[in-house]
Amino acid sequence: MFAMKLIKLLAVFILITLNHLHVKAQQIEIGMLLGTSHYIGDLSDEKINFSNTYFAASLFGRYNFSNKVAIKGMAAYGRVSGADQQSSLAASKVRNLNFYSDIYEFSLHFEYNLLKNDLRNLHSRPFIPYVFGGIGVFKFNPKTEYVNQAGEKQVIELQPLKTEGQGSTVYNDKKQYDLTEVSFPFGIGFRTRISDAFYLGFETGIRFTTTNYLDDVGGKYADNLVVKSNSGEIAALLADRSWEAYPELGTGYFDDGAPRSNKKIFENDIYIISGVTLTYIIRSKGQPCPTFFN
Repeated sequence: MFAMKLIKLLAVFILITLNHLHVKAQQIEIGMLLGTSHYIGDLSDEKINFSNTYFAASLFGRYNFSNKVAIKGMAAYGRVSGADQQSSLAASKVRNLNFYSDIYEFSLHFEYNLLKNDLRNLHSRPFIPYVFGGIGVFKFNPKTEYVNQAGEKQVIELQPLKTEGQGSTVYNDKKQYDLTEVSFPFGIGFRTRISDAFYLGFETGIRFTTTNYLDDVGGKYADNLVVKSNSGEIAALLADRSWEAYPELGTGYFDDGAPRSNKKIFENDIYIISGVTLTYIIRSKGQPCPTFFN
């Protein structure tokens, strides 16, 4: 898969880069981000729904090539979700789909400081706004909750159900989507040194992805009977959930070929990670021990 090849290329790039760098004082930082994650896609009317705000966190390392340019490697976690019943659109309420997914991301960011970062003066307290762009890979797995006939709530993974008829002989052109995809992070942030050794800041980054199936909604409805034959009764019930919101419609309300994804702005799904950052400056041998508030 392309995403797995990209992971290997990113790892090789980082190792080669670190091997050839002449590391000086204050050029390397390690840090963490604590904040929130959000989703933009079919099941949020292509906008942020702040009622679906989840905890997000990351660990990262930064190398400062100069006082204006840096590179950052990040490992991040977040969760996203969406639900048609939260929409103000009548058509979405009839569709009545929902999902949630954990996201695990590894990405490489190229940062440009809008103001210079004073790398030589240990006691300076610069305010550093920056912009960044990069590339990453992420793992996701859309799920939903389903109440069976016994009244028991079940958590169902959606991708194996092939809710749009993927993999069936009737829809040979529909391929099963991958759960590992590529993302392109872009964002802004700022940080300021609060001591000789620590930066405190804030960052927000939007992730444009290469998938329209972060929410399991990316194409057209398949014939409900074909879905049932291919993947089982639960798959058919979850492929078209209009019957839950409007029982009078019955099962299989939407026709074969009707649009299941109704995007008008973005081609693929998006997620966002934002949060407060705390960064530690790694010292060279022989430098004085850091103090926290100097």
